[in-house]
Amino acid sequence: MRITRVEALPLKAGPLLVRVTTNEGIYGIGEAPGRWAPVLKPMIEQMLAPLIIDRDPRQTSRLWEDMFFSTHRMGPMGLQTTAIGAIDIALWDITGKAANLPLHTVLGGAARNRIKLYWSTGEGWRLEPEEMLDKVKTGYQAGFRAFKIRMDWNANRQDANPAKDREMFRLCRELLPREVPLSFDANNGYSVSTAIRQGQRFQEMGISHFEEPIPQYDYIGLRQVTDALAVPVSSGEQEHTRWQFRNLILHGNPDIIQPDIVMAGGISEVRRIMSLAEVFDKPVMPHSPSAAISLMASLHLYSTITNAVRPHEYSLELPPVIFNEDSEGWEAVFRLFKEPMQPHEGHMQLPTRPGLGLTLNEVELRRALAE
Repeated sequence: MRITRVEALPLKAGPLLVRVTTNEGIYGIGEAPGRWAPVLKPMIEQMLAPLIIDRDPRQTSRLWEDMFFSTHRMGPMGLQTTAIGAIDIALWDITGKAANLPLHTVLGGAARNRIKLYWSTGEGWRLEPEEMLDKVKTGYQAGFRAFKIRMDWNANRQDANPAKDREMFRLCRELLPREVPLSFDANNGYSVSTAIRQGQRFQEMGISHFEEPIPQYDYIGLRQVTDALAVPVSSGEQEHTRWQFRNLILHGNPDIIQPDIVMAGGISEVRRIMSLAEVFDKPVMPHSPSAAISLMASLHLYSTITNAVRPHEYSLELPPVIFNEDSEGWEAVFRLFKEPMQPHEGHMQLPTRPGLGLTLNEVELRRALAE
């Protein structure tokens, strides 16, 4: 088996879909953030594709290293590992399909086949507390029993309005039964001293985990926050290789590690990162603001980690809706697949179909492609 084609397919809105095709007619799919498509498409098709064309897609480790070290001067700070990650997911999808096995089996076997999800809802920076409360109510009514509210700050984020953030958390916490976990994602929004004060107050109200309390590059500050709080502090969605995660753990020492299956370099690299977390006895809780390809890739890998028992992120907010603002949002994304995976009562059942378990609906894909 050999690779014959690598395509990066921008949609009218939403993710950048990546498809790798082989001479045996088996294809694999991956995805990357659509907002980066103008840069990622040429990188994938013009820089990375020539490195893997005519090679065996099942040689995932060899292909990953060739792609990474041939382009290392371009990263790793996001775009490089994201492009590689999208391709790598597609290669693993092919590997599973070629073996006629679900991906979690190819990766060594699932420790659990039904995974609890947490409802991740954001844009807190522009919402009033009551508006965030309504979003959490929507998730609760949909059957979710674990939650995270996010700030999703822009550039002017530091210590913008901690009192409003606390009120937002308080309202959501009072809505939910005490046994339902509620977490808070500051999205790098606080200084060290503010993060410690906020964390202490969230702790008193019953927070499950406190995510990215300070800017992601401040490992020393992160250690200060982690050391000052009893509540678990998490970080990692901004890191892009096993080496960056090593530095994060050694210098920042967060309680929970949060790699993103695409941005950190794909299944091949996140598998190594999860093993690293195990060595340091750090729970893993993947970053995954998605409900499609990258979510399924992350769930397959997450299921194989024996101590990965925390809920996995699930969000219906990103990417933006496909086609136009009047479309059906994620329903349009789900139609891209013949057998889309959707949660039931806040859990996702892993598919038993080969690879990721997703098959493209070519008619819907053609409708969704950007002009």
